[in-house]
Amino acid sequence: MLRKVGQKFMKLKIISDDRLSSDGKNLSRVAWELSRTPDDTTPLDTILSIDAPVNEIPSVVMSIECTILEREIFASFRDHVMWARTSRVDAPSEFDVPDYFKYSETMDDIVLLKNRIYADMFGGIIQDEYRLHMPICAKTSFTTRLSWRGLIKIYKLYKELAKIDEYYIIGKTELDNKFQLHKYADNYSYVDPIPMLQKNEMVSGKSGPIVTVFQEMTIGLRAQVVRHRNYTIKDNLMEIIKAKDCWTRTLGDKIKISISAEVDFWKTVVNKRQCWIAQYGIWKDIIVVAQEYITIGEQDLPCNKGFCPYTRDAELRHTDDDPGAPCPIHSNLTSTPIDEKYMPMVKIEASYRPAFWQKHIEKAETK
Repeated sequence: MLRKVGQKFMKLKIISDDRLSSDGKNLSRVAWELSRTPDDTTPLDTILSIDAPVNEIPSVVMSIECTILEREIFASFRDHVMWARTSRVDAPSEFDVPDYFKYSETMDDIVLLKNRIYADMFGGIIQDEYRLHMPICAKTSFTTRLSWRGLIKIYKLYKELAKIDEYYIIGKTELDNKFQLHKYADNYSYVDPIPMLQKNEMVSGKSGPIVTVFQEMTIGLRAQVVRHRNYTIKDNLMEIIKAKDCWTRTLGDKIKISISAEVDFWKTVVNKRQCWIAQYGIWKDIIVVAQEYITIGEQDLPCNKGFCPYTRDAELRHTDDDPGAPCPIHSNLTSTPIDEKYMPMVKIEASYRPAFWQKHIEKAETK
């Protein structure tokens, strides 16, 4: 039985509801009629109960507060539309968890993780590393657009997850309270967005236009990889969900994952991740394996044409508002000298990047 303390945490806030047309008719009804005769009398409830693309037309935009793990579950649906709040924005040492966990045996481990973050901070460790001690039960938020069909798919997934851990009853209940999904869900098929990776699938390689990279990576990196919807992904996230210590696993804990996509898409991703701002260090191991099958060089950087597409983020690197090091290419492109106090960070950042970055550091003006 669900613990009484902290029974609710997942919070759904509807930002916009696009289920109705300008004349107040449900968009599933509109699409249904347009595909049939105007005098079709199929009841709306019947239409909404059909597991078909007609119910991908109406949608809802929501702000969702939940745990990091739940965010990853939402993102595991490959048709997801999401803009997530990055934990780099907030002070990792200030992370909070739902009351559900504060009054459980896991809280002692959560306190220890917070202490590890403080220890690393005082020890001079960079934020990208000490934030990896954040547990996946920590609170986060994201904005997402879900179709009516998508709402029912995630609702049915939560029903399955609730058989594993009663915590998911909270999310299932919140979804149902907002949209009364139980009335329509029985006719929909169950879709598992997180199928288990099999041992024979733990290989990297190329087959025709498809490149597959297998990695044992941090959950924090998985959180970035899964955002790319063109990837086909299989991993052992379900194994983590079923583990007794699931909720105190951290962003730094490892997960096995197989990532597949067409060569051209891999090039697009690697191009962007080579960018100084785009956390190359976190993506390095994936990029190194991917480059065994595709050719990428300095000329493929997003700023190769002389303009930085991430100007605002790059500018913040010249202030104490962003913990990252200033980009030497952006500095040269915009004639923005780098403060001497940031140069040690620049050199550390360059130490695990391709060699071509060194020449840009040598050309960068300092102050």
